[in-house]
Amino acid sequence: MTRFIHRSLKQQVTNRGFTIVELIMVVVVIAILAAIVIVGYNGSQRRAMDGQVQQTISDARKSLQVYYGFNNNYPPNIANTEYAPPLTVAVVLYTDAPQLPIYSGLSTNQNAQLFLNACNGFMPIVDNGTTYNTSCVYNGNNEHIKGTQSSNVVIHGPIINESDFVLTCGGACTAAQNNIISTFKAQGGSFPVTVPKKGSTLPSPTSLATTGPASDYCLEGRAPQFSDVIYHATPDEAVTKGPCPTTPTLHYP
Repeated sequence: MTRFIHRSLKQQVTNRGFTIVELIMVVVVIAILAAIVIVGYNGSQRRAMDGQVQQTISDARKSLQVYYGFNNNYPPNIANTEYAPPLTVAVVLYTDAPQLPIYSGLSTNQNAQLFLNACNGFMPIVDNGTTYNTSCVYNGNNEHIKGTQSSNVVIHGPIINESDFVLTCGGACTAAQNNIISTFKAQGGSFPVTVPKKGSTLPSPTSLATTGPASDYCLEGRAPQFSDVIYHATPDEAVTKGPCPTTPTLHYP
């Protein structure tokens, strides 16, 4: 009887197909094969992206060189070269293009400080070797644009309108006067300016405006899905593996 039961159980195991151990082995083998396929696919995709990033940086650098050949400077934005990098590559152009801080919500005293800063930003005024105005200060209720002889100017306050601000040394002073006013307004300042009793600190700018071309750059490209696929190039260095080196004079945008 015992032998009969043993034979019956053995026959049932044989008839039911794979055992649990065999099924586990099949699943493991399938998982291993799938992993091999995925690794192989990722490897080939990474190599493809590596080549595409390098080619993108090379092409973008060539477009910057062509731009420089026509303009003797570099643009603050890669789009100005009319080169469009592929959407699959993240491209950043760092340049030394000049920037102008923009402010908003200035108090009366901060507005006056911004105007004084703009004024001193275009000092001294020199024309044909002659120095005319040298600095701008508030003195009492007035603004004093210090200078030599007839170029010494006092703008009477305490309320200064745009039409009140006139420099008198000729063409060079007129150009500086216009630059001071336009820069002040472009930065978020407004007339009239009220002469303050003391100096003020300015708040952090709300934005930075690029105001001119660049003389230097670093171009960087990355593959978004592979953090280690990154290359850069500069005017003096062709496509090089790694991110742009830290350079204080370069910024984005």
